[in-house]
Amino acid sequence: MLGLLLINPEIEVTSYSLEKPKLVFAVDNSESIKHLSDPSEINSFVEQLRQDKELNESYDMDFIKFGSDLKPLSDTLSFNETSTNISKAITYANTLEKPETTFALITDGNQTLGEDYNFKSFNSKLSSNILVVGDTTSFKDTKIDLVNVNNYAYLKNKFPVEVFVSQNSSESTNQTLKVSQDGKIIKEKTLEIPSKGSVRTEFLLSADAVGIKVLKVELEPLSEEKNKSNNHKKAALEVIDSRSKILLLSDLLHPDIGFFNRVLETSKALEFDYKSTDEIDEISEYDLVIFYQPQASSLNLINQAKDNSINHFIIGGSHTDYSVLNSLNLGFQKELILSTEAYTPILNPDFSLFLVNNLNFNSYPPLKDKFGDVQLNQNYSVLLKKQLNGIEIESPLWIFNIDKTAKQSILFGENIWRWRAKYFVENSSFTKFDQTFQKIIQFLAQSKSKNTIRVNVKPIINSGENQFLKVKYYNENFESDTRFDFDIKLENSETGEVKALRLLKGEEDYMFDLSKLEPGNYSYKIQSPELKLTKEGSFQVLKYSSEMQLENADIQSLRKLVSAEKLFTFSNRSKLISTLKAQKPKPIQKSIIKSQSLIDFEWLILLLALTLSLEWFFRKYKGLI
Repeated sequence: MLGLLLINPEIEVTSYSLEKPKLVFAVDNSESIKHLSDPSEINSFVEQLRQDKELNESYDMDFIKFGSDLKPLSDTLSFNETSTNISKAITYANTLEKPETTFALITDGNQTLGEDYNFKSFNSKLSSNILVVGDTTSFKDTKIDLVNVNNYAYLKNKFPVEVFVSQNSSESTNQTLKVSQDGKIIKEKTLEIPSKGSVRTEFLLSADAVGIKVLKVELEPLSEEKNKSNNHKKAALEVIDSRSKILLLSDLLHPDIGFFNRVLETSKALEFDYKSTDEIDEISEYDLVIFYQPQASSLNLINQAKDNSINHFIIGGSHTDYSVLNSLNLGFQKELILSTEAYTPILNPDFSLFLVNNLNFNSYPPLKDKFGDVQLNQNYSVLLKKQLNGIEIESPLWIFNIDKTAKQSILFGENIWRWRAKYFVENSSFTKFDQTFQKIIQFLAQSKSKNTIRVNVKPIINSGENQFLKVKYYNENFESDTRFDFDIKLENSETGEVKALRLLKGEEDYMFDLSKLEPGNYSYKIQSPELKLTKEGSFQVLKYSSEMQLENADIQSLRKLVSAEKLFTFSNRSKLISTLKAQKPKPIQKSIIKSQSLIDFEWLILLLALTLSLEWFFRKYKGLI
């Protein structure tokens, strides 16, 4: 017995089992099914498949539902998915590796999400079938395919609205396209749409008021048109008044004043005013004040700019009272010498606040200023240095300071109009010169915003769309900072429902998912429990579903996936069941080979213990122990 335990002889034993082939039904659970067919009939058909005795005997059946994703189908279909990804269902079918697998796709063929399934196909080893649900009859239908509009427009400017429309009838149609706002028609035109074709058109509208502008684009439907829900779309943009107001103050008449007028008047982003010091007392409404050759009369206004953190640009020259400027503690001191000198500009290669590559300052005529060195006692960035009689001197010509709460720049020289004239002689155009100077003025006019919250959200979105409200917080160094928590208070003005939630923190910003919001007008307030900062705004969620824009089942695309005998209409669904029963693949026989020991260890050990016990009692009885 001990020998048998040590040797443990084995033999191989083969066992056999039968496994039913797989039958997978993938059912479209999107809104278009409910729109184009009777949902109760489809649910009844699915239940009929579940209860079919012959199918259950022949197949191991699985049911899945799909919209934007695939899920097991354990109960009735709701047909509430706002998008359809047929391509994903086909990809899933091709991953079924079991032999003799049968796949049945039940759909209307309309896809609104994912890779175009016209470029996909079923695995050749897969027995695939398609049941088309929905009305396959083609009705006349005209629709607005797309409306393109910019996110922002500047006040009093024109902005384009691009519209694409199409129709499926065999004859060209003439239809009216309208653009309205708050129920009032702004523009309209008659379009000729070619047969089974599309056309692009554009409206040019005026941005006449600051704020959110919601536009409704409507295409006049045909009299026999069945689906009219795709004949209108909404779009929105925000009209902003981002023009910087520039004031030039001077008590002199000089060609440089005409220079600024000509350069700045061509910029739609800049609004230019020219006044003398006795014409104005208050400068707080301006984003940038240019003090041209200031004298004693400018003293109060320069102090006002300093005290109220108003960006300012000081231009000196032969008529400038530098004793006034020296007394204002502007961060520089200039020697008070009455004689004048012409200084040639030399570009500082280390200047990095903005790019001035378009201008060759080194070749421009010299500027005239009072003689004397300039000593800087603040952190100024030097754009131009001075050159005198061909020798570079340690004195700046044009400097910038952005370390303060307001931006400050000083140009020590007049006659910059000659630079523009020189550029025109060399290039026969003022365009690039003016654009570069406009950028410099825009840079100076922009406020230094510290500790600010920026909110990025579209003013109008469609319900169910994968959209986010994004928030960025900038600290004192103008860096995106996510160390703090931010909360959002969201109120639906139509229902009065209020939500208070914490924003999801990312690497550089904060986010809030808008895809689950019900249609309505929403106002939001964003604030942090740790910072005294708030930001308010609003947006609109439209009741919209791309699934509801469809007029019939897309049987033409589905025909490309399977052969004619594998494609069935819902009215002929009994034929699908008959086909599945008729093809009835044979069960798969599986063999399992196992190594089995010739001896039964439990009985052998028990017998060994019994014999040893008997021998012990026998010896005890005989007195041998």
